[in-house]
Formats: sequence, structure tokens, C-alpha cells
Amino acid sequence: MSLHSIAFIPDGNRRFAATQKLSLADAYQIGTQRSWDVMQWLGEYPHIKVATFYTLSLENITRSAVEMNVLFDIFEREADKILSDELYKTHEFAINFLGRLEKFPIRLREKMGKIETQSKDYAKRVINVAIGYNGRTEIVDAAKKLVKDVMASNIPLDSINEESFKKYLYSNFQDPDLIIRTGYTQRLSGFLTYQSVYSELLFLNKYWPEFSKEDLNTAITTFDSRDRRFGK
Repeated sequence: MSLHSIAFIPDGNRRFAATQKLSLADAYQIGTQRSWDVMQWLGEYPHIKVATFYTLSLENITRSAVEMNVLFDIFEREADKILSDELYKTHEFAINFLGRLEKFPIRLREKMGKIETQSKDYAKRVINVAIGYNGRTEIVDAAKKLVKDVMASNIPLDSINEESFKKYLYSNFQDPDLIIRTGYTQRLSGFLTYQSVYSELLFLNKYWPEFSKEDLNTAITTFDSRDRRFGK
């Protein structure tokens, strides 16, 4: 079965910094560049139409102000680069941001909104950036929107099923066929809780900045050899 949707939990930037005696800013910048590398490598797999990155969890936002300021600076620089260089045109992908975006500085939110608006017409592929994200929170937020629609009589309650409920999530995209996590950790940590029920999982004993093109190629080859039955 072909791999159409892939997702990444790019874990281990801080531990990479410690092992390499780098500053957090340098380690996160290397990790950010690795994400761009992965997006470029995925271009060699035209059947992969969706890539989702767990960039920052809702819980991560409670980290120290120093660390969050480093991340906000990086996010804003990357947003500026996307907008100024129109990278969505070059790579032909639409970019969506998933999460409680209200947790971020207004200037950054405005830039994320511009990126979504300006890239939506280049959706040869879709890149989802989960930022300020938690899977359970996404389901709760979706349920609140659904209740409002039902109470306003916009939709009949009996019409709701698993597929129609997905329309109330932060973004409705194809469930990930494969989720890759780096960082020597074997858990999903609240990533795509609703969408990951039948995802194949691959955990790598290396930090995200160490993730290579060979790792990606091996992961895709490994996926192709798995027998997916979806409970049947």
C-alpha cells in the first residue's frame, strides 16, 4: 500500500545541543534546517502528498521564557523567509498551522495567517505545522465547534460520524500512514491523537538534527514492507 501521508515528531534538539556543546539557539536552528531538508527530500516521492511536523506542543509553551524567546525568534525568521522568498511557489506546497495559535505573539500569528492564505493555491503537497498543539485539546476544540453547530440547528446530530467529525479538527487532511519519531523516545506525546489510530510507527535512536536522507529512505522502504490490515 502506497505511502501518501507522513508525519514527524522531530525530538531531541535540546539533548543534541547538550551532547554537541551547542547553544539552544544553534541546535534549534540546525533542527529547523533539517525540517527544510526533509521537505526537499520528500520531493523525490511524488506519491507522498501530506507531511505533518510536530513543531511545538501545547505543553512545550510552558518552558522557560528564554527558550521560548529563542523559538519565537526562529519561527518569525522562518516565516519571513517563506514570505519573502515565496518558498511555497518554489516547492509547490500549501502550508497549514495546527494548534492553539492564540498562544503565540500577534505578529507571528499574522505572518502564519499570511503564509496560509498565500500558499493555499500551491497545494501540490500539503505541509502541516503542528504548533501549540495537543491532540486531546484538538478533539475538545472540535467538539465545542460541533456542539455550536448542532445547537444552532445547522446540522442534524445523527449526521455526525468519524469522517464528518474530522471537518471540525484544526485541519482536515489524510490520516498519517507513517509517523516517525526521533530522540530515543517511543511515544506519540499527544500527536495527532484522532488521526493516528492506524498509523505505522517508527522510532529512531538519534536526535532530530542527526536525521538523514538515508533514514527517510529506509523508513519509507520499511513502510512498504509492512502489512496493514486496519483491524480486518
